[in-house]
Amino acid sequence: MGGLMAAIQYRRAKRVGVDGISPLTESMFLMVGIFWMAYGLTLHSAPLFFATMFSAPFQMAILLTIGWRKTWRSVLGALAIVIFAIVLPTALWGWNVGAVSIGIVMTFTRLPQIVDLIQMPSVEGVSVGSWLLSSVNLGLWLYYYVDQHHTGAAISMVVTISSNLLIVVIAALRHRHTKELLARLRLASP
Repeated sequence: MGGLMAAIQYRRAKRVGVDGISPLTESMFLMVGIFWMAYGLTLHSAPLFFATMFSAPFQMAILLTIGWRKTWRSVLGALAIVIFAIVLPTALWGWNVGAVSIGIVMTFTRLPQIVDLIQMPSVEGVSVGSWLLSSVNLGLWLYYYVDQHHTGAAISMVVTISSNLLIVVIAALRHRHTKELLARLRLASP
């Protein structure tokens, strides 16, 4: 399902444009996905590994659509964040701590997207459906982690779902505002 979410966002980026899509957020999705694949391998969880693996090509395609010149710093920044905030705590204190760390980092990865949604003049490139589908996907993972008694991962899902839903609300309001503004402009023009 994560791959579907990324595919929807990629399709929108190609069709409508990349306005409002945060390169740092997309870079973090890619880097965090690599961590989740490693977590899945460690747990011998084929669903976790493959679900995450199917997202990576679309996330790379989104970054390439935004343009390498605009994204390379974000990719390096995301790599540094993942190494210091996720990989290092995991190496020192284990996967459970790493999974909690990823929840915190995943929340912070949404901050650039939230800031862009508030500050950018146009956010038409942001897919509300993609973020909503991502929230549903994370809800299913939350169920899985609770069922498997992976407390750290479950906590990270709760935190991440909350930040995703905030993006859904802000993006939906911005899209509605844009449509209303365009309708008023059409009525005002002779």
